[in-house]
Amino acid sequence: MNRSARVLWVVEPDRREGDSDGASAPRPADGPVDGPADGPVDGPADGPADGPADGPAERLAAAGFDVEVGTRSDATDRVLDAVDCVVSLVDRDTDRAVEFVERTIAAGTPVVVVDVEGDAGRAHRVVAAGAAEYLPATATSGEIGVDADLVAAVDRAVDAGRQRRERDSAAAQLRTLFDDAPDPIVEYEFVGGEPVATAANEAFTDTFGYDRGTVVGQAMNDCIVPEGKEREAETLDERVAAGDRVAVEVRRETAGGVRDFLFRNIAVETDERGPDGYAVYVDITDQKEREHRLQRQNERLEEFASVVSHDLRNPMGAVKHRIEMARQTGDNDHLADALGALDRMDDRLRELLQLARQGETVGQTEPVSLPAVAREAWNHVATDDATLDVATDAVVDADRGRLTQLLENLYINAVEHGGRDEGALPSVTVGVDGDGCLYVADDGCGIPVEKREEVFSSGYTTGRNGTGYGLTIVKQVARAHGWEVGVAGSHDGGARFEFRGVEFHER
Repeated sequence: MNRSARVLWVVEPDRREGDSDGASAPRPADGPVDGPADGPVDGPADGPADGPADGPAERLAAAGFDVEVGTRSDATDRVLDAVDCVVSLVDRDTDRAVEFVERTIAAGTPVVVVDVEGDAGRAHRVVAAGAAEYLPATATSGEIGVDADLVAAVDRAVDAGRQRRERDSAAAQLRTLFDDAPDPIVEYEFVGGEPVATAANEAFTDTFGYDRGTVVGQAMNDCIVPEGKEREAETLDERVAAGDRVAVEVRRETAGGVRDFLFRNIAVETDERGPDGYAVYVDITDQKEREHRLQRQNERLEEFASVVSHDLRNPMGAVKHRIEMARQTGDNDHLADALGALDRMDDRLRELLQLARQGETVGQTEPVSLPAVAREAWNHVATDDATLDVATDAVVDADRGRLTQLLENLYINAVEHGGRDEGALPSVTVGVDGDGCLYVADDGCGIPVEKREEVFSSGYTTGRNGTGYGLTIVKQVARAHGWEVGVAGSHDGGARFEFRGVEFHER
């Protein structure tokens, strides 16, 4: 045992004849040890000069403890904070003994009670009040005899006190980390197989929109699990309750809407009064959005690489062949064919760069006149003798430049595939139907049902001069605005491209 501990031996104040109980308290050794009124006497007790050296205080000092002697009034909070154990001599005033034990325990100092009279009722009360040990004693001629091993009892009390202080210090550090953690954390216990909050840190209340008083005592699944995720949450609870270490991505309802989190559980092994664990939620919403953007960028780069390695390689080979033929034959028609191939390569690169640079993003949206932007886009493309009918005066919320880009590609698609009859050019209609669906329709040959999803794939084309990226750009621009895009048949048997989820403004 570590005997460097400081022990305060507390004796009863003098009781004189005529006191209410008619008794005088025994003293340690053979007489009182005088000390200052405001504190104990420092230094080990060597025993009074005229008394024996085997009293309880002396035995503790001989065992290596740093013993100080004082009265209950000397045991101030400052003094209790400086000692490792209190040994208190008590008499028949049980209430006063219990009050002293409670005050000492509240100060964080263990107390060993030495009772000369050995009363069973008093023993029960002081132990219930928190005394570390209760030792009956005897008094003969003013000298105290403790039947039990007082040194061992103080050893146990000192060790228990130090362990308690270490636990309290660790708990205080944990509470500080808990309260100041930047990520939402909730302390929980399982009640009926369901996690119930027992505490929450500030980051949790800020993120999920609850104050601490509201969230404590609430079932966590009722507070933060979004609709449709209940069964998933129950399965997760079962894993946590079974003691599994869990680190999974979850979606949770926050004060600002549903967000993505990395959930981790920290199990705690405590007594029955402690929490079962802590749930930590690390917000990864922004990280996942960055990952999605990176994934889409990589897909566009793959498209770019595909065109460079395949779609451009073939026309480039044709250009080289035509130039070589022109050299050999002197026929300039071969050069005209080479220039045509170069023009197609330029078209492919222009549209592919649009895919790679802009992607599924839009700039500042604003109210845009659909008739105005429809006619503006029509003037940007070579439509030959095709006709445009704008059958709406709607104003939509959109990025004007990207909406123009969307319409341009639809017009090019309609003109490229021609009208219903061979050699005829189509008529294109831009309008809004009664369901709030914005559409661009033509009277061409239409798109077979089985091909309507495929037409939006990169590189898909049935036209002789098409690049296969125009409708991919259309879908990309629509998704960037949050619109759903689809294709159907028009009233005239041609293709009808439909956009739903468009926000309209009153004129």
